[in-house]
Amino acid sequence: MTIAIELCYNEHIVKTVTKSISLNEELANFANQEAEEGCYGNVSAYFADLLRQRRQARIDADVKLLSEGVKGAPSGPEPIEEIVALTKAVRRQMRREKWKPS
Repeated sequence: MTIAIELCYNEHIVKTVTKSISLNEELANFANQEAEEGCYGNVSAYFADLLRQRRQARIDADVKLLSEGVKGAPSGPEPIEEIVALTKAVRRQMRREKWKPS
């Protein structure tokens, strides 16, 4: 069974794009049942909602990762002078030791 999916967003006027997917009979029946039970107008609306949920889950995961990443970050501007001074000190030490990359 082949189902055409029409992606359309109610929030904004967006050009719709039609995509076709192929499902075996069992999955097609499941999709039809889910669309009916979920009060979707059709299977295309059901799939569009699944895709929006998947996209939102990725966004939520990214936001969580970023939030956790900034928890330990120092507040305020970067200590540029300190970074430059440490870099120069390391370079001087490397020159004294005649360090060469492997």
